[in-house]
Amino acid sequence: MRAVLSAIAGVLGFYGAVVAITLAIGLLLSPQWTEGPFGLAISSLPLVTATLAVYAVFVRNRWSTWSGLGWPGRRQAIRGAAVGLVVGVAMAFGALLVAVVLGTARIELTGEPVSAYLPVAIEVAVGLTVAALAEELLFRGYPLVRLARAAGKVRASVGLAVVFALIHLGNPEVSTMGLVNIGLASLVLSAAFFTPGGLPAAWGVHFGWNGGLGLGADAPVSGIAFRLPTLEFVTGEPTWVTGGSFGPEGGLASTAAMGVALIWLGRLAARSKEQRPT
Repeated sequence: MRAVLSAIAGVLGFYGAVVAITLAIGLLLSPQWTEGPFGLAISSLPLVTATLAVYAVFVRNRWSTWSGLGWPGRRQAIRGAAVGLVVGVAMAFGALLVAVVLGTARIELTGEPVSAYLPVAIEVAVGLTVAALAEELLFRGYPLVRLARAAGKVRASVGLAVVFALIHLGNPEVSTMGLVNIGLASLVLSAAFFTPGGLPAAWGVHFGWNGGLGLGADAPVSGIAFRLPTLEFVTGEPTWVTGGSFGPEGGLASTAAMGVALIWLGRLAARSKEQRPT
């Protein structure tokens, strides 16, 4: 119990340092930057910078190493990110496919030219990439490693999943099923983190899921609608399958897709651990 309490205190201290640095950097940003083009990416940059700064302090003081914080070698990182991206996109398309096949949702073309889609899609893609990195640095990496050493990987993953879901309470049109699925998504991301791909793998899954929904179908992501040209995601009844206005994350179609991914990634993480030399 003492080790667990010490780990929790360490994680809270980590979050305190990150919040303080994030607020300090945020004071330097003009509100016009975060409201203009690439606003999502710019608004996420202070958190990314702050978290990486704290990580750098850990490494410099030899409290940890980059690999210990979830960053493998370059080749493994690239491979992990690529595999994670495929898994995330597959989850998103799987959830969308289930909803469409069941007739509870459809994806329509608005007739607008592709040239109208590309600029907006690039802006959204950059924003989702940076936002996904920010959340992964904050919930995987040091917090997950620190808690896992004290309480085990499963308990650490579940604990952070609860927190991860709770920080989305303020999202538009949030629902109980949506929060459950966000917690489940956190478990998927933690499982990806414990594969050889580490944090890049979790980052890839995170962006793949959000990008697959938002860029691939113009579906809301955790209640946030990006309204891309040329595409429109239309939901019908029952909303417990499609998620309604909260987006696919609020429906059972996503629960099924995430469940399959969690089983596969969990087995991959366990197998990679067994294959490591002792």
